[in-house]
This record gives sequence, structure tokens and C-alpha cells, in this order.
Amino acid sequence: MDEAVFIDANVFLEIFLKDSKAEKCKEFLKTLQADNNLAVTTDFIVYTCIIQIENNSKDTGLMKNFLIFLNSLSNLKILRPSIDDIYAAFEFMDKKGMDFDDSLVVSCMLNNGIKEIASFDKHFDKAKDIKRVEI
Repeated sequence: MDEAVFIDANVFLEIFLKDSKAEKCKEFLKTLQADNNLAVTTDFIVYTCIIQIENNSKDTGLMKNFLIFLNSLSNLKILRPSIDDIYAAFEFMDKKGMDFDDSLVVSCMLNNGIKEIASFDKHFDKAKDIKRVEI
């Protein structure tokens, strides 16, 4: 694998909630896979997506399809944040004024040597050690 890109929840949710950027997100994930780039997310992001899908559709079939979709991405690695990642997230909250969700993502990224994040969330622009990739 060449480069690692962290995938934020909103990329997955665009696809599964059939929002306006769904096709762009699908193409982005396909391109990552075709270019042999590692896609990384956390179990926290997976749970967040499932909860959002549940809140929007109440469709357990769609929730299951989300997991099937994730499993089909051969280049996807799902991290489990460590206690150290969580503590570091508190530091980002204090220093950058970011919320816990975003701070945990930044912490996991930095602790795993990941420099790029695919996200529509401009709050990540506050973290100068990472680059937000526009889709």
C-alpha cells in the first residue's frame, strides 16, 4: 500500500444516506482501492455511521448493508482507538477547540502516522499536522 487516507464518517454517510455527494464519495473510495492506497477509519466512526443510518431510516437491512460495504473494501483498515488516543484527543479539544469526535480522529491519525483525511468537515482544517482532502 502506498498512502494512507483516513475516511471520516460523512464520506460513508453521503453514500448510505444517498446525499448529494454520494457518487463522488463512491468514486473516491474506488480510486483509493485502484491506486492501492490504504483507507483507514475507526470503530468509533463505524458505530457513528450505524447510529446515523438508524436515526435516518430505522432500516436494519441498510445498517447490515453498510457493514457488508465496509467489508467489501479490501483496502480498509479499521482502527480501535487506544486509551492514549483518547487522552490525546482531550489535548486537541483544549488546544484547538475541536469537539471530541474530531479530536479523536486527529489523535488516531497522528498516532498512526496518517497525514490525510477525506472529510467534508472543515473543523479538521484547525489541525495543522494533517491535510483535509477535498472530494
